[in-house]
Amino acid sequence: MAIGDGAVAEIINLQNAAAALNPVKFEMAAAQEFVAKQNWVGLETYLSEFLTKVQGDKFYHHPGLFRSLYQAQISSLIVAKQFDEARDVLRNKVSPLVAHREDLYAPLDLEYRVQVLEACVWKCLPPSARDVEDMNVVLSDYMMLYFPTSLQNDEVKRTNSISDFLVTLNDGKGIRHRCLACHQVMPAPVTSSSIVSHIKDIEEDDSCPKVTEWMREYLAHHVRIEKETDSTASSSWTYCMSRKRKAPLSPPPTAPNLKQQSDVIRLGLVIPIYGELTIVNMKALKALYDPDKSQYAGKPEAREIQNRQEKLISELRKELILIDTPDSSSAYMSIKALRNLSDDLLPLIKYMPADVSELLLEQDKKITELRRSFMLAAAGRHPPTAPDDDHGTSSTDSC
Repeated sequence: MAIGDGAVAEIINLQNAAAALNPVKFEMAAAQEFVAKQNWVGLETYLSEFLTKVQGDKFYHHPGLFRSLYQAQISSLIVAKQFDEARDVLRNKVSPLVAHREDLYAPLDLEYRVQVLEACVWKCLPPSARDVEDMNVVLSDYMMLYFPTSLQNDEVKRTNSISDFLVTLNDGKGIRHRCLACHQVMPAPVTSSSIVSHIKDIEEDDSCPKVTEWMREYLAHHVRIEKETDSTASSSWTYCMSRKRKAPLSPPPTAPNLKQQSDVIRLGLVIPIYGELTIVNMKALKALYDPDKSQYAGKPEAREIQNRQEKLISELRKELILIDTPDSSSAYMSIKALRNLSDDLLPLIKYMPADVSELLLEQDKKITELRRSFMLAAAGRHPPTAPDDDHGTSSTDSC
């Protein structure tokens, strides 16, 4: 759910006012105990009750947080060979999260992460080592980012600065900063501009894959960007340095006896469509720069969008073809950015000559086909039909 300018500030003010009148504390120790015992149902209940209380009348869904929880639950079920139960969690809890992909707190990579979980359940394999998350870190980071007052800690509060998006680690490895949304570690020193780029520039390789509309709006309307020097913007990090992560009470669940899901995607379905997209993109770009065509409304904006798409398509070529083991996460984010740009381009088509409009519509079609073929390639198979509940097979035999 998109929101207007300044709406995040209003939400934050309402939350702070409510917290002052009736503080809602997030019991981190209790949440960590649920994680240690792998009591995912209990943790889900606690989180639901907390979010209902802390948000009050202004209730918003938090699909990214629950997707992480359900991933941990599904991983535990697959390790225990409870495959039918894992499918139930996928069908009843994970898949419906996609309906909230445009919500205020929905991470950019929500749809992709749901697809990854679907592939895990289809293959009866736990998430790959790269996709495993430490739920203790997920919980603490989420509360520091979105509900810092609920921690009721004087050292954890908003400062209306870039440090509100970070936690600082200071251990034997030295001082490092970590994004509270995607957990990417950034060695010190860092600059305000690098953090702004991490949040805003979704087309860059090091952009935050879990950025939300809330983060963008908060950055745009609530954060003061201080003047930088070549060194670390120390005044921006003074407060942030006091935030220390606690070690998790238990390591994330692993499956030593099960083969991990491969990070290598099968590109047989993807490459032909990518080639077709490259051709139509070149034709559309040439048409937009044709000097023989008369000027029309939206042409400069369309050119800019088309140039950005051409750059993304070139980068995607490197991700899909020129490396030995394609990174499915990085490639997916490029495809999603292409799709978003295509959505920006479509409203301009009505002002364009018929031949240019047809090319841009064909390009949009190829981007949609590329996204679907990539999903199938990442899953390693075509999506199966829903399991038949009447089958008499046991959970351990169904895979």
